[in-house]
Amino acid sequence: MTGAVPARPAGSAAPTVTAATPPRPQPARPSASGASRSARPAGTALLLIRLRWSLTIAALRHSPQRIVAMVIAVLGAISLVVCAAGGGITLGSRPDMHAGTPAWDTLHTGVVLGGTGAVLGVLLIQLMYVGQASSMDPRKFELFGIPDRALTRGLFAAGLCGIPAISGTLALLAFASAYRRTGGMVVAVALLAAPVAVMVMMAISKAMIALFSILADSRRARGRIYIISMPVFVLACQLPGVLVGSGADEAVYARYAAVAGWTPFGAVFALPFDVARGAWGAFAARLAIAAVTVALCYWVSLWCLRRQRERGGEGAQVRSREGIGAFASVPDTASGAISARLATYLRKDPRQLVMYASPVLIMLVMLFEPGDSRDMVWVSVAIGGLMLVALEGDGIAYDGLGFTLEAISGVRGIDDRRGRVRVHVLIVTAYLTVLAVVCALVAGSWESIDGWAESLVFWGIGIGLSFSALGVAEVISPVLMYPIAPPDRPFSTPQGRAATQLLFPLAQMLGSVVLMLPTSLVMAVLGAAGVNDLQMMWAVAGAAVLNGIGVLMLGTWLGGIVLDERQLKVLATLRDFASLQ
Repeated sequence: MTGAVPARPAGSAAPTVTAATPPRPQPARPSASGASRSARPAGTALLLIRLRWSLTIAALRHSPQRIVAMVIAVLGAISLVVCAAGGGITLGSRPDMHAGTPAWDTLHTGVVLGGTGAVLGVLLIQLMYVGQASSMDPRKFELFGIPDRALTRGLFAAGLCGIPAISGTLALLAFASAYRRTGGMVVAVALLAAPVAVMVMMAISKAMIALFSILADSRRARGRIYIISMPVFVLACQLPGVLVGSGADEAVYARYAAVAGWTPFGAVFALPFDVARGAWGAFAARLAIAAVTVALCYWVSLWCLRRQRERGGEGAQVRSREGIGAFASVPDTASGAISARLATYLRKDPRQLVMYASPVLIMLVMLFEPGDSRDMVWVSVAIGGLMLVALEGDGIAYDGLGFTLEAISGVRGIDDRRGRVRVHVLIVTAYLTVLAVVCALVAGSWESIDGWAESLVFWGIGIGLSFSALGVAEVISPVLMYPIAPPDRPFSTPQGRAATQLLFPLAQMLGSVVLMLPTSLVMAVLGAAGVNDLQMMWAVAGAAVLNGIGVLMLGTWLGGIVLDERQLKVLATLRDFASLQ
């Protein structure tokens, strides 16, 4: 028969197809560029919202530590809402809280400046800790054929359904009662402005993270941005205190609020006050600013997503280096190899390098404080060591799966602990010594014997606290592990783990301070014995250093035992963390 396909072999299940048989139509595949018209944005948004909470709930089922962190986060959110409601009720009950009074003007200034500061603070926190490159990273949806527009809107909706966004919205809604003496219209506008403010905050956050992801298209560039952003965040946190202590009057702050009210960060918070004074033109202009901000941020996020998909993995560079690096400068032992590996990691890891800027930032902040604050620079030496070794409390997680080779090689836990301690002791001692010399020059402590004694006592306290924190870290790092951002994406945080990253380092610092109790007892005994100030300072410096060394030696020994006992559990945990990245 003309055009017929030869008969199929016996036993074959394939049907016979003739030339007259029309081909089956193939279903249209959704375009990655968002050209598919059959997509359902609303369905995509609901699906991504469900996925966000499914990932969070699944994470809680695997670890009681995450449950504790989530409970703390929820309690913090509830406290924020309760405080906002209490503040709104208290302010709204004042008889002079209506338009045209000094109290109303003060409220106007405080709300606009406070809201602007909150938005900027959230942006910095998003950039450093939360980030977009988490479990809801847009790049993880590349294989599902979701149109770019639907994916961008869906991720935005998922962000609005998180605990931070919900608690922020409820807090702003609860604070609306502060406007009740000005009229129902003002309260209604304040209620409508609450979700709008959160939407603007979320849109700016998403656009900023997406844009930084494009600009930092290599690991080195991302590390540089991360190292710069952390000091900026620390200085920004100190800015309100500097402004309050500057002695500026209320008129100056009112001018600041007037400027902030016309920026995308503070325009929404000025809406109730425009309605209260009948400035409907300004009200419409600020609404337009908010709408344009959201639209522009949406466009930026969409453009960044498309650019990421088009460029793929461009920007990656491979560099080679001759020699064995730090391994040539350490003893030819197991602990020496651990020291070399840690030194190599520290030199290249932006997540840990940024902590070395913290003591210097504290010193600069103390210099910026109003009044004669030169002596306050010694705070940077006293507590700087705590910050230098804060991340060692999760040091194994920062090593990542590289720890697997150590376990396979049969390295003893005590050798691992000694190798890590060796590096951190050298860094902390050299760093705090140089910082103490700088502080002595700034504070003028080198001019007298008492000044030298003061320098020595702060240096001793700083060394003692850092050694104590290091000893605690060597014990808890195999136990209280928490997932961290991958080195090539230091801005990110695995879904639902941000609270853990703040809780465990805090526990390490508190434990370190408690273990310095013998130094406090020495101070109390010497004070009761009537020892003069000069002798007291020398004795306290020596006691603090010896106290820290004792805790460090004990922590190194116990940490080796704990690591040997939990080695298999540590490996399983590291594999779990790697899956989150």
